[in-house]
Amino acid sequence: MKFKIEPYDWQKQALGKSITLTNMALFAEMGTGKTGATINILRHKYYEHGRQLKTIIFSPLVTLFNWQDEILKHSYIKQSDTVVLHKGGSAGKLKTFNKEVANFPNKIIIVNYEAMLSDKLFEAIKAWGPEVMICDEAHYCKNHKAKRSKKIAAIGDITMHNYILTGTPILNNISDLFMQYRILDGGDTFGKNFTIFQRKYMEDENAVWKARAQGNYFPKWVARPEKYDEVQSLIYSKAIRVEKKDCLDLPPLIKKVLKVDLGKDQKKYYDQMMRDFVTFVQEQEKSGTVVAQLAITKALRLQQIVTGFVQTDEGDVIEIKDNPRLNAVKELLQALHEKHKVILWCSFRHNYKQLRNLCDSLNIEYVSLTGEQNLEKKREAMDSFENDESVRVVIANRRAGGIGVNLVAASYSIVYSRNFSLEEELQSEARNYRGGSQIHNRIVKIDLCAIGTIDEQVVDALHNKQSVSERVINIAKEQV
Repeated sequence: MKFKIEPYDWQKQALGKSITLTNMALFAEMGTGKTGATINILRHKYYEHGRQLKTIIFSPLVTLFNWQDEILKHSYIKQSDTVVLHKGGSAGKLKTFNKEVANFPNKIIIVNYEAMLSDKLFEAIKAWGPEVMICDEAHYCKNHKAKRSKKIAAIGDITMHNYILTGTPILNNISDLFMQYRILDGGDTFGKNFTIFQRKYMEDENAVWKARAQGNYFPKWVARPEKYDEVQSLIYSKAIRVEKKDCLDLPPLIKKVLKVDLGKDQKKYYDQMMRDFVTFVQEQEKSGTVVAQLAITKALRLQQIVTGFVQTDEGDVIEIKDNPRLNAVKELLQALHEKHKVILWCSFRHNYKQLRNLCDSLNIEYVSLTGEQNLEKKREAMDSFENDESVRVVIANRRAGGIGVNLVAASYSIVYSRNFSLEEELQSEARNYRGGSQIHNRIVKIDLCAIGTIDEQVVDALHNKQSVSERVINIAKEQV
């Protein structure tokens, strides 16, 4: 097969393996080129069948155009043979879908996962009869109870070939695999019934407390150690796993933690909020349960304070003027040579305002990449950051800018604020440490961390790829 862009060795291996498989999982770490690998697999399937097959690609919203761009880059398929569904509500997507399919039935349809919440669009896609289905960032479908996961599985049941792509197939425990493989092969690997899967491959660590809990018992399902080898064998019978260190000659990734103090007012707000948080968790603990999600929400307020603002219960924002964290960013931006481009990662809306004002005060050109923008605005921002030498900074939300986005122009990233999501931590780190980063001598990631605060626990847990939520709740439990 003639390649438009010469593949990496692992991409050739994936193509070779796909020839003997009807369905395949590409568990490739972010930034290794799994999109390009999948497109060449797709091209080979078209070649085998002698025509372009009806293809549906599901992806997060922010990567829709990326898929179209990559298809044009890695193949000889014309843009007129692909369509991206993203504008308007479900009615607009349905209208576009019906129009495109009527004009040329063997289209490549690229649609975001949320579109499957529309029953009419789902039925239209099923009636169209896709022959190939690709699920990018397939961990979006790990919830076996979710409506969109069930619908995507139903579409996968009628296709000839299915492919799932993710760098993080397991984010919590092996239960994450069940629905992804149900979508991949209709249940051939791990069955169609989640309860049977759970009983076979997992065990309840808290089972011993069930009889004593008096109504406050919560199961904790973990993998059965004796089933580990069997699960691994089943997974990789239809999958390929690749990490950046194994396939890319990337520059060194240097991670630094920059400790900062709290300002006087920051500390007052923080101490008060910490007392409230500890009291809440301990009261729940005494009653025999901890409302985990509510506890995490309260803990996020602590994270907001260390970045320099307080959000009241009414939703009002109080700016904390004495903010050493913001001053640290100012000093870093001033110290870096203007040739370096920088990502400023943040997780809270008010941080956008703080960082924009800072860049304005330093006369630094910047763009934003946040959930407040539509897809076109995000695309324009990414293009400006990558190609306009005068734009030195992108202020990016770790969710909006952390999945499927290429920011390799940045040699530095500074994490100004963070939530407790390990997925967003890994995804955001891969935005400028991926194929293409070879243009830099090194990539530097700087985590800002407030001394003597919950920040230290969160940074440590994320760096060690541990459960942040559990660690945070334990902080309060330990202060009895």
